[in-house]
Amino acid sequence: MRARFRSPSGPDVVNRGSFTDSSGLTNTIWFAYWLKPTRHRSWLAEGMGSAPVPGAGWWREEALIPVEATETLHTHRQEQYPTGGLAEILHQQPTELHDYWGSARDRMRKSSAPPTRSAAIEVHGSTVDVAVEGGICLIRTAQDWSGSSAFREHFLQKVQPVKKRGVTYLQEHPETGCICTREIAEQDMDGRPLDRACTVAWFVSLDHLLSWTHFHETHLRIYRSFFSMLHEEQSPLDVALWHEVSVLPPGSVRARYVGCHSATGLLPLGLSRHE
Repeated sequence: MRARFRSPSGPDVVNRGSFTDSSGLTNTIWFAYWLKPTRHRSWLAEGMGSAPVPGAGWWREEALIPVEATETLHTHRQEQYPTGGLAEILHQQPTELHDYWGSARDRMRKSSAPPTRSAAIEVHGSTVDVAVEGGICLIRTAQDWSGSSAFREHFLQKVQPVKKRGVTYLQEHPETGCICTREIAEQDMDGRPLDRACTVAWFVSLDHLLSWTHFHETHLRIYRSFFSMLHEEQSPLDVALWHEVSVLPPGSVRARYVGCHSATGLLPLGLSRHE
């Protein structure tokens, strides 16, 4: 994958990480961002003949994200904390629409899409192709404590475990509208651990994501643990937090799973569990 990402048609940004899925299997994950869809299509075409790793399943999830249907929020500028994601290539703009419930919706020019209830599934042997039929919500929310001294211990011992329990709850309760969630330890390109983590999750709609953040006790505990940390330490916050949220219109998300179990990624949409 590292060699393929160095292709002339390769991505503008690549981040790497690892997580253990709901079946106890280890996944290596690459976050690849292309600003031009044509280059992404060229890159895919170049790799059509690539052989999979023997004995391992693999998966690919693609989202064509409209600029007007995505928003970001960062606690620190990129020059202070060189975090991953879109901030690596796009200049961060200050925003006054923050610090209240539902502000993510207000930061998007276009945030409405029909909730996702199912997906078109095509099975060819061990390969399953998924095309999402409705709108769908994608979030990547991240934490970077690489430069932290004042808040580091409190964050890792009291905030991070609460966040992980919230992610586990989403993973185990599809009635929340969460299709899939992954708690990812970030790494450098060679697989060495970084002092960064992120959660990536698919929700059937932005409303389901906002409902969980606003009302559900598992997220409110995360919220309270974070502000408790701020009250106990008077220094400026030195743990960088950021997120990217997108509301994707019908037809903009496709995925392929080869040799994967049925709970992987967007495959549960084929079971119509999300009402």
